[in-house]
Amino acid sequence: MSMRWLGMLPVAASALLATRTGAPTRPSRAVAPPATGCTVTVLDSAAQPGTAWAPPPVAREFRGAWVSPVEGGEWPSRTGMSDAEQQQELTALLDRAAAIGLNAVILHVRPAADALYPTTHAPWSSYLVGNGAAPGYDPLAFAVREAHRRGLQLHVWFNPFRAAPPDRHEPAGARQIASRHPEWLVRYGSQRWIDPGFPEARQDVLASLFEVVDKYDIDALHLDDYFYPYLEERTVTRRVRVGRHMRRVHTSETIAFDDDRSWAQYGRGTDRADWRRENVSTFIQQMYAGVKARKPWVLVGISPFGIWRPGSPAGVSGLDSYAEIYADSRRWLHEGWLDYLAPQLYWASDGEQARFRKLDAWWRGENPLGRHLWPGLLTMRVAEGHNKWPVDEIPREIGLLRAARQPGGESQGHVHFRLRSLLATAVAGLGDRLATTLYAERALPPASPWLGATVPAAPHFAGCAGPTGPNDPGVLTVAAGDTTHARWWLARWRDAHGGWTTQVLPGDTPAISARFRSGEDPDAVAVAAVSATGVVGPSLVLRPGRAVAGLP
Repeated sequence: MSMRWLGMLPVAASALLATRTGAPTRPSRAVAPPATGCTVTVLDSAAQPGTAWAPPPVAREFRGAWVSPVEGGEWPSRTGMSDAEQQQELTALLDRAAAIGLNAVILHVRPAADALYPTTHAPWSSYLVGNGAAPGYDPLAFAVREAHRRGLQLHVWFNPFRAAPPDRHEPAGARQIASRHPEWLVRYGSQRWIDPGFPEARQDVLASLFEVVDKYDIDALHLDDYFYPYLEERTVTRRVRVGRHMRRVHTSETIAFDDDRSWAQYGRGTDRADWRRENVSTFIQQMYAGVKARKPWVLVGISPFGIWRPGSPAGVSGLDSYAEIYADSRRWLHEGWLDYLAPQLYWASDGEQARFRKLDAWWRGENPLGRHLWPGLLTMRVAEGHNKWPVDEIPREIGLLRAARQPGGESQGHVHFRLRSLLATAVAGLGDRLATTLYAERALPPASPWLGATVPAAPHFAGCAGPTGPNDPGVLTVAAGDTTHARWWLARWRDAHGGWTTQVLPGDTPAISARFRSGEDPDAVAVAAVSATGVVGPSLVLRPGRAVAGLP
């Protein structure tokens, strides 16, 4: 691999795309660009695992958390905040997520036919603006940029068919739908819903999803468990004759979802339940195909209710999501219409029917294409509610998930519901505990080789500068070793005792600190490219000069 000087000119990540897998190791040699005052020794220009200077393999585990404004959410936590206050609150949450050791945030951007970003497909969410004016910035662009600066993936979370918020917040989205397409809107008990039975309604929702994929540098598109509504009941009062007297009798009955209009137009001649399931499955299939046609590396993730059907597996009962909300989530996994599934395993590890363990094992057995299975954890039960779980419960669940996947080398990962339960202000102190134990070693999300398995080449050393004083760590500049897009840089620093410290940096930031944050000189600095599909290449290993003119 030839060495070439590019000075301190940043290399745009968008210009880096190809198929090279590495190059032979070059002998160590000291190099210094003119007029920079720094020296760097190249210890290995393409270190493979197991070679003398190669860092150990980085841990691979998805560590995510949901962030939402709904029902006392994290962001925005209230309406009426200024732009600066909104930005400050979000960056504090992202700082906390990174400090704990998370590597992804799943941000709620369409809670209910509204949007936390500028779009013509939906009105501004009242969670963000209240009844006031639109913000003076693009909140989603800001969130993506700030998340990536901290080495965090940003997944955008949509509720595709919910038309009004569940917490009686201002239903701006429902009003817009009622004015444009009143036939799409269904009142269901306390809820308002976009009827998935209208193909035009599904296409309108898909257009809003694809707009975000096209416009923003997101890492994933995420849906939860809301497709058709969960059933509600109402109390019905009747007067009946009992002997010579009339009496009131109160009974409960399940409310029917009123999709008679769409059923009459598009569903006649088929079983109504099967037709509803097919409406949802067609939407999922078209969503996945549309995302991959635009940006193949953007993940599609879905977080369904944890039980597909009662009896699957044997001994597990509960809500039938296949029959009640018409979500055939097992089919989506079998068909490969998603890249990760996060079934909501919201039960204690030793709880009734051993649901947590049994359902995790069942879902893993229903994964013929080897997609990621990263269960959702009900982390908020440790910090909130009347019947709190012990603080040990979530670490225990993470340990069980890791142990179950380890023997077969399955993809590791989990998602916390929700981030507020991991904040420093949370009662249980769980976030700090995870940061110093299970998350003490930083991790990259697992790769998705079915979306592209090309190994990026080791980066080139492109230059160095400084340090210019005791408080300046100096920087090392790298450039892509081939045209494979470096979405992230995996930067690692080795101390004098052989320990490695890891940081993930966005691919458009080629400047790497030459020192530890403590100001100490590292024994070596290793930098590897991470492709858009999560494949890690060989490392360029450098040793910054120990003595620099002008420093004490």
